[in-house]
Amino acid sequence: MVDVTDPLILTMIVYFLVTLAVGIWFGRGAGEGYVEFTLAGRDLSLPVYMMTYFATFTGGGLTMGIAQRAFVDGISAQWYAMAEGLAWMTITVFIGFLYSFEVVSVPGLLGRVYGEYTQYFAGLFTVVGQVALTAGQTIGMASIISVVTDVSLSVAFWVSVAIFVGLTAYGGMSTVAYTDTLHGVVIIVGMLIATPIAVMNAGGVGAIAGSVPSGHMNWFGVGLVQIGSWYLMYITVAGAQQQMLQRTWSARSKRVAMFGTFLAGAIITGYGVLTAAAGMIANAQGAQIESSMAFAWTITNTLPPVLAGLLLAAAVSAVITGADSFLLAGATSFVNDLYIPLRGGKEGLDDGHLVAVTRVTVLVFGVGAALIAQSGIQIIAINTLGMGIMSVLFAGLVMMLWDGTVREAGLPGFVVGGLVFAVWEFALGSPTFFGEGQVEPAVPATLAAIVTIWLVSKLYDGGERFDVSRVRELASRDMGRMEAEETVAGDD
Repeated sequence: MVDVTDPLILTMIVYFLVTLAVGIWFGRGAGEGYVEFTLAGRDLSLPVYMMTYFATFTGGGLTMGIAQRAFVDGISAQWYAMAEGLAWMTITVFIGFLYSFEVVSVPGLLGRVYGEYTQYFAGLFTVVGQVALTAGQTIGMASIISVVTDVSLSVAFWVSVAIFVGLTAYGGMSTVAYTDTLHGVVIIVGMLIATPIAVMNAGGVGAIAGSVPSGHMNWFGVGLVQIGSWYLMYITVAGAQQQMLQRTWSARSKRVAMFGTFLAGAIITGYGVLTAAAGMIANAQGAQIESSMAFAWTITNTLPPVLAGLLLAAAVSAVITGADSFLLAGATSFVNDLYIPLRGGKEGLDDGHLVAVTRVTVLVFGVGAALIAQSGIQIIAINTLGMGIMSVLFAGLVMMLWDGTVREAGLPGFVVGGLVFAVWEFALGSPTFFGEGQVEPAVPATLAAIVTIWLVSKLYDGGERFDVSRVRELASRDMGRMEAEETVAGDD
């Protein structure tokens, strides 16, 4: 029986109710059109864009994931966040280039540049990857709710699923972006306040450092190869994956997209230190727990109940925002890159029809992801493969900048990149180099795809070569003109 008078549990309940209210309020106009539903009318302001970009990876990976790794390996786990932030700051200029295309999906852009078969290939793997990511997130959020509140895992699971699937189907990108903003602000401010309190209640930095295993205080313990590999991997994530670029194309202007991506990266570079501290504290305090619960253990055992409840609710909600982001991305890619082309194009498919189909797809994919997660099926392989193929798509976007690229080179490049990814990950097991960590498979796979596109373009005789202006013309075909870019004053 859940004690709703417990300050921690009561705080979590109130927070979830506020989340529902925010999602319903800001998603109320999402059904007015396809662009309104999938891209929030292409009208996200700088603060909202920055926070939704940040929150997409905050819950599962940057909060619980880093705390888990720090519990096992030490403070150097924070590089997972710092490398990601530096990658996002680096790719800001490329984000500005991609924003200029009037599209709603990465496979849709690649299809107009490299051909319809490339779009089908990219769309299929984007859908697979996003549904697998959604399934993985549902397990994380339910586990935390169950452990902290004593609610049965099954009840926590389906309540979580109902919340994020229902809100996503209702309000699309608008609901997702504004609930992201709520969770992002709360968890950033909360962690800035909570981490010093938790450290103090654990005896201070000296007591923590003296209680953890040798090597846990080494800031470069994961190895320089691993750090560099994370950095390059997140270049491909920010530059090619649907859940990220769908936000880019939702921004009010190019400047909002660029500046918001840079600011989100700047925030993330320091955020990992806060969550790594939670894992270190749990280790120093001798917590007898599964490593995945390090963040929840530290929050509940070192903070006042109300603050702990607020942070746990925000963390769980941030996992939900990751799940709804992946779910919306998968549904958008399915409708835009598989359903519409297979129906013969947008002719005869009005906005009302496309919004309805997208909503139904969200519901089907959401329930399907939940059933996959509950079935016990090992989704790690399919998740890894889907993510890898999505990262490999970065090669096609980069090679759009070279005027020697031919349309026919895209699909061979992605196939070779996908094969290299599979071999590197599943056959070689992402080998370790020089004792300095693993090279993430997205890195050699993307490099192989770039080389293949270049080589095919060099050898192919008679293919259609293009410059950047031609690429933009191809990418904008059939989309029509959307809302004109506003001035900086109007943006902010």
